[in-house]
Amino acid sequence: MLYFWKHLARPLALLTGCLLLIITVAHSLAASPGGVWRVWVLTALALGGMGAAVVACVRVARSLAAPVAHLVEVALAGKHGRAKYRASGEMAGELRPLAEALNQMIEAREDAEKKLKLAQESLELKVHARTAEIWRANKSLREEMVQRAKAERELQQAQKMDALGKFAGSIAHDFNNLLTVILGATECAMQRLPANSEAMPFMNTVRKAGESATSLTKPLLTFSRNEVREVEALDLNVSVEETALLVRRLIGVDVEVQLVLEAELPAILGNSNQVQQVLMNLAVNARDAMHGQGLLMVTTARASVDEAMALRQGVEVGKEWVELRVGDSGCGMDAATKARIFEPFFTTKPAGRGTGLGLATVFGIVKQAGGFLEVESAVGEGTAFRVFWPASDRPVAVAAAPESVVASAATHAGGETLLLVEDEDDIRELATLMLEDKGYRVLSAPDAEQAILVAEQHAGEIQAMITDVVMPRLSGVQLAEIMVTIIPQIRILFVSGHSQESISPELLAECRADYLQKPYRSEALLAKVDGILTHPPAPVAAPAKARADSVLAMQA
Repeated sequence: MLYFWKHLARPLALLTGCLLLIITVAHSLAASPGGVWRVWVLTALALGGMGAAVVACVRVARSLAAPVAHLVEVALAGKHGRAKYRASGEMAGELRPLAEALNQMIEAREDAEKKLKLAQESLELKVHARTAEIWRANKSLREEMVQRAKAERELQQAQKMDALGKFAGSIAHDFNNLLTVILGATECAMQRLPANSEAMPFMNTVRKAGESATSLTKPLLTFSRNEVREVEALDLNVSVEETALLVRRLIGVDVEVQLVLEAELPAILGNSNQVQQVLMNLAVNARDAMHGQGLLMVTTARASVDEAMALRQGVEVGKEWVELRVGDSGCGMDAATKARIFEPFFTTKPAGRGTGLGLATVFGIVKQAGGFLEVESAVGEGTAFRVFWPASDRPVAVAAAPESVVASAATHAGGETLLLVEDEDDIRELATLMLEDKGYRVLSAPDAEQAILVAEQHAGEIQAMITDVVMPRLSGVQLAEIMVTIIPQIRILFVSGHSQESISPELLAECRADYLQKPYRSEALLAKVDGILTHPPAPVAAPAKARADSVLAMQA
């Protein structure tokens, strides 16, 4: 302000005076009556005042030009954010406060821009971090959804396989009951016919057809995991080497068989015949996939199960496994085919070339042994079946001398009293006829409740009981647990088309019992009866007696 007062006060005062002079002259000219000379004088004064006013305006403009230019430069510097402006020269003192104010504004703006930039960078980092977190969460969610969908598909497949297994087991059980009647009645008829009878060839044909039908029910029982079999500790390498000799003959010389067996494998628990059947079925399936020519690789190794496989198969993590891998160089399978290969009666072979029970049998055997299967296959890249057997710490069993399956004749002359429990009328009547023909006294009952009443009435007479396993209300296993409390010295023979309730080796040993698979011939039945009668009587085990007492209490 001091600068403006010093340089602009006099020009502005002169300009004001000139303007007043012009106004006064103009007013006087309008009011004077005349006189030329007076007009000229006033006009001259007006012109002089106007000239002075112009001079004053020029001086004012010159005085304002420099500070205005400086203000414009400072404003532009502040607008564009350039370096601080510093006034210098004549106007340094007068413009310093304004320049400092503008400099402060520039500094404040720069600080605000820096803070805004930092806040923007921080926000961007947070946005990136949050985006990455959301992406990982979405990826995890997608993977979880995929795993859940896969688990649901596998659960549905397992439920379907379980339902098919129960259905197959029921069919095999009913079919074996029918075959028992057919074969037994045929055998009884053949025993009563003369050897030169014209009906004898027809009876032989019926018997052979029944025996052939019996072989069809075994894969169904195996798939349903209801077939009773003896298990022992096995050396998988020995089983593979023994079976490989048969495999090479079976699949032909155009298929190369290579064995890669890991030394010192732990033993597995299983049935030697069923282990050989697994390898044979997989080898035949591989031969058909290779169209009779290619490479069949059989390997054994110790194996472990990761968490994903354990969750998928429903087994324990950390358990020791022995793996049998059968791989081929065949045509492979697509996903749709791979999902159905273990279903009974499903086959990709032409009509008449496959029953669809080979892989279903493999599935049943492995599941029954407590193992599981993994299949790796792609179209045009071959197939590999990975069979995982649970390892066992039992010593490998030493092969025993072969025994005769069926004795030619019973050593007992007969006369013992037997309790026969069978819910199928035809089978009960037929078995009674077979036993009575050999001199046994037979007391029969259609169910467990009737058998208990008969046992209580003839407790001192009955030496052995022959009972079906699957019966309504009380099973044969439950009946046996009750019977040893009524007749402590009784011997027991279980008979069934399949074992819906597992007959464990411990239970057989506890009751000194034996098992006979339906359908059976009279020689097999008599040999089993002779076997249990020659055994010493079974002691009453405390667990069995306790279980029986509880069942009797419920009956009462």
